Amino acid sequence: MIPLLLTGCAEKELINDPATGSILPDENSESLVDGQYSAATKYYDSRGYAQQLNILIKNGIITRVNLKEIDKNKADRLSVEGSDKTWPNLAVANLSTLYLRLYNELMLSQNPDEIDAISGATQTSERYINLSAAILDLAKKGDHEPIKIDTLDTYSITSTADHDGYQGLLQATFNGPTLVSLNYDEIITEDGKSKRKSTDSSVSTEFNALFDTITETAISTQTLESPFPINEASPEKAKYGECLRLLREARAPF
Repeated sequence: MIPLLLTGCAEKELINDPATGSILPDENSESLVDGQYSAATKYYDSRGYAQQLNILIKNGIITRVNLKEIDKNKADRLSVEGSDKTWPNLAVANLSTLYLRLYNELMLSQNPDEIDAISGATQTSERYINLSAAILDLAKKGDHEPIKIDTLDTYSITSTADHDGYQGLLQATFNGPTLVSLNYDEIITEDGKSKRKSTDSSVSTEFNALFDTITETAISTQTLESPFPINEASPEKAKYGECLRLLREARAPF
């Protein structure tokens, strides 16, 4: 948890009225009702995290911001060991620095529209911007009830390999609760190169028709349940069913 408070030198940097030293809201903006507000994403993203943002408004000003990214074990991303907390090739070197930069931009501007998504951490930045905007909409009405927002999510799922070495590859995009695109193929690595079954001239016609049919059915019915029996003998259908199961696990509601 990394709260950033408007105290000390931080407050001096946010003075809008040099005559009185007061921090004043933009005269052209709608007034914000004081209080604590919270918004979160509805689903876990492709990395396995959901985002939750808390904002405190005092005297009509955003005075405290805290973002948490929470995995399916309810662990805060800041406490999880791994490589997704550091970016050695970016100006923003780690997750803590990323959060602080996002906090500063919102409190200095008091406007999510003026926050720039940070290259290399675009997904977290965009979620933060969207959650901030949703919270300010609540604050304009004085609605303190926590909400969850829709997001645009893309997942890439890979199944286990069959006896020939082919793996199922499923790519799905959701706009809020709606499955808007679904693509399925099978891949194999030969001589260090990835080869797709859909481009294999010896079998592509047969499998392209199958893959198109099953993905179009999923989109039209908006279901992630496999249309085939659990013990389906066809390796292609079995791998597709496994990919759908893994997608359902990844696309879990927060």
